Amino acid sequence: MRFRIGNKGISFFLLIIFFSILIVFSCKKESDDNFVFNPTPHLFPKPTDWRAIPLDANNPVSEEGIALGRKLFFDPILSSDFTISCASCHKPELSFSDDTRTSKGVDGQLGKRNSMPLINLAWNKKLFWDVRSNTLPEQALIPVPQHDEMNLDWAIATDRLQKDANYPMMFRKAFNEKTITKELVAKAIAQFEMTLISYNSTYDKYVRGEVNPDPAFFRGLEIFRTEKGDCFHCHTLAAVETFADPVRVFTNNGMDLASNANDFLDLGVGKINGLDADKGKFKIPTLRNLAFTAPYMHDGRFATLEDVIESYNLGPKNSPTVDNIMIVKANYRLENYGHYGLALSAQEKADLKYFLLSMSDTSFVNNPDFKKPIE
Repeated sequence: MRFRIGNKGISFFLLIIFFSILIVFSCKKESDDNFVFNPTPHLFPKPTDWRAIPLDANNPVSEEGIALGRKLFFDPILSSDFTISCASCHKPELSFSDDTRTSKGVDGQLGKRNSMPLINLAWNKKLFWDVRSNTLPEQALIPVPQHDEMNLDWAIATDRLQKDANYPMMFRKAFNEKTITKELVAKAIAQFEMTLISYNSTYDKYVRGEVNPDPAFFRGLEIFRTEKGDCFHCHTLAAVETFADPVRVFTNNGMDLASNANDFLDLGVGKINGLDADKGKFKIPTLRNLAFTAPYMHDGRFATLEDVIESYNLGPKNSPTVDNIMIVKANYRLENYGHYGLALSAQEKADLKYFLLSMSDTSFVNNPDFKKPIE
């Protein structure tokens, strides 16, 4: 016996198959939309004798969040003309700083300050040279709409990401959120930046008892940590994570001459908080990875470490807000030794430079996890 299916039967059969497939895919999509991801917690390294990493309870660091933040950090999609990314001004091979006095934004616009290196940011209480931001996510929100940086409205930026082929699922996996917001973008970038930890310099290895440095290291260390060089007043050795004062955070180190608080070319912290007492003051920067982060100071005025050391050697310039430590030490030397400034010999300056460079970590700038991800 033979069964014959007519054209109408075939059409009905195909229609059933089509709707069955449609139902399966609809169920799968609904299932995907409601799926709850469990981001993988990131395990941070634990350098010996360091303070514990101050984690942000509102932004737990996950492997998925780091991967997303890393992609965003290197992606020019966040700039108006698709030419500038975070990495344009914070280059991994330069310890996430720039090698120009001020960096270029979209349309070649120059910024006003030197790009700070991004190292051990978890231990930084304040961010930017003028300490305007208190957290990494807060900091990450600022460059995108800044006209001389990325110059892109956040609404356009998030719309671009939402329409991208890959970003929506990456945000789902990292945050379990379907709608991409600027806050989530900032959190992801912050998670990646939290991983930028440098702890394998010669100095670190010396502290851990892994190396026995050259004599120049110890001569430079002695200058650094005594009144001979006065470095330790602002760059605290106890704060090994940053080699910066964790209490004062910002200061006026006597680089500029000013007769009153409004005479500074850059008002620094004082422009942000409106206090005359803080005009001309800037964040005390990290001394880590100085081998890679030239030029130096908030305006990139010094091309070399020799220039930096010589400026302190000559003594501070006076102004209403200059750090009292600078004035006291300078006047002490003038009164007791007949000279202003440190007056280090050529050998002492060389030894101090040698010690400062011992805080540089080659493994950090060569870490493949910090490079642009391979698409």
